[in-house]
Amino acid sequence: MEPTPPATPWWEAYRPLIPREQDTCALLQESAQVDAHLRLDTNRPLQTQQALALWSWLARAPLSLRTFAPRTALAWLSRHALTQGRPLPASELRSLCERFLSLSVMRPDGYLASATSGQPSWRMGEVVLRDGALMAGNFVVGRLYLSHGGIFYPLDDELRRTSGIPLGELGLDKDLVSTSLDGAEEAFAQIALALAASLTDVDGTLEGLRQLPTTVATLIESSPEYFASYRDRPLREQVREASRLSTHLLMLAGGAAGTGVRMAGAGVRLPVLRLGAQGLLVVEEVAVPVGTVATALGSGAGALVLMSAPPPLDPNAARALYDKGMQEARKAFPHLAGGPKQKHHIHPRYLGGPDNGPTVLLDPAYHQLITNEFRRLVGYGMRPPSLKVVLEIMKKVYARYPLPGVHF
Repeated sequence: MEPTPPATPWWEAYRPLIPREQDTCALLQESAQVDAHLRLDTNRPLQTQQALALWSWLARAPLSLRTFAPRTALAWLSRHALTQGRPLPASELRSLCERFLSLSVMRPDGYLASATSGQPSWRMGEVVLRDGALMAGNFVVGRLYLSHGGIFYPLDDELRRTSGIPLGELGLDKDLVSTSLDGAEEAFAQIALALAASLTDVDGTLEGLRQLPTTVATLIESSPEYFASYRDRPLREQVREASRLSTHLLMLAGGAAGTGVRMAGAGVRLPVLRLGAQGLLVVEEVAVPVGTVATALGSGAGALVLMSAPPPLDPNAARALYDKGMQEARKAFPHLAGGPKQKHHIHPRYLGGPDNGPTVLLDPAYHQLITNEFRRLVGYGMRPPSLKVVLEIMKKVYARYPLPGVHF
């Protein structure tokens, strides 16, 4: 049986060991090479706008192997601060920074590195693309892990230990030759090698995007302007660009995979990641409309959101259209009506939607009605049109046949 994690948070046992005069926040920001005007003052509360400015800088600043781990820690800190909905007191900010002294990050070159200094400790294996995630052994690139006596444990998105079973441990010595080269190349070079080994035919289509890490494919797919330029590039440039986006996304989202979610509540403000036509990543806090279908990188309040179709509809109007559609469905498919609910992919898989994309449960008759409408507009078995066209088709179908749990 798996050991039960201790009830007391692990950082409570570590805090007495930290020298009182050590400013861990300053060390973290120095290692991450944060621009001077963006650095956090540990003697003052951390305001949400400061956290957003820092996170936005992390999204666009050039990234090296040496800075990858401390910037991943700062990205977590920025996400955490934004989700609190209030300024973080200076004492709380210092306490959060202290936790990173005991944490390591899996880098894009397969090394575990200190979250505060960026110093690599041990290479855990070759980086490979596995089930939509970049992995080195048992470790996900971009995730934070607890280091205890050279043994590493998994953590959740709130930095709580999730298991008493270690994922790995340090070797008896270090690979000094490789370590001496640390920081000599851009972080995405190693990811490019991992992607190139996995990609056979990334031709700029939605089908080709499925061979990329889930987070990267989702980001490109939800950015029609950028996707249009991406698909026109030769394979070599596509791999290089995908690897560049991978390193930044893994750092910003802590290695999290994308999961489909529906935003609830009116005027919810969330950190949203956008990708411009020129490939510039921008993090901004926006009001997310009710019912918006999106992909979240990570879980809990600190998730980073990628916006996607379909757009929200007025709930009352959507309900009336749904009732009308159900009548049409029962009449057209009486043998299906009332059967066990079926899972419908909001972005249909035959149009390039990811297998793990957002879904909704539908009455079988209504499901068939929607399926027929999609296939009327784009024949089954045909090559999917451009993403921009697919999104317009989705809007057209769901404007006529709204989805319960999404539009109302």
